[in-house]
Amino acid sequence: MEKFKATVLAVLGRKIDDRMMKGDDSMLLVRKHRWLLFALVIATFNPAFADPVEKHQKTPHGGMIREAEGLHAEFLIDKNGEPKLFLYDKAMKPLDRSDLQARLTVKAHGGTEHARDLKFAKDATLGALFKGEPIKGLTDWDTAVVSLKVKDRWTHIRFSHH
Repeated sequence: MEKFKATVLAVLGRKIDDRMMKGDDSMLLVRKHRWLLFALVIATFNPAFADPVEKHQKTPHGGMIREAEGLHAEFLIDKNGEPKLFLYDKAMKPLDRSDLQARLTVKAHGGTEHARDLKFAKDATLGALFKGEPIKGLTDWDTAVVSLKVKDRWTHIRFSHH
């Protein structure tokens, strides 16, 4: 990626230098195009413009994945209304982090909020996870905020359902 950017910039610079040596009067136009192409390259390859991970990657449990504090969090609410949180390292290997505290606040589309403490558990089929008491009657939700206490401070991870 960096090699490509450097090559594009080198070629652009070389063409501009060649035109300057020939005394071309269109240097203002070339400069405008150079900056336009440079901006296009940066916008195309800048990770800030990338799509979220979950759109391109199948998640292990069918939830949504976000990154925070050097770990990945996968969140879902199953068909019974039970919230589940799975933690992974940067390579998406499951983490056993029973030392963390986790809390959840879910906002439904109707505006009601539901709060749950998420407790660490080890499931024979699912592995290590945090889960909370089922949220009765929740059929659809708008926003969920998972708060994790990492190294004596709280980190908040926001998940949007739509």
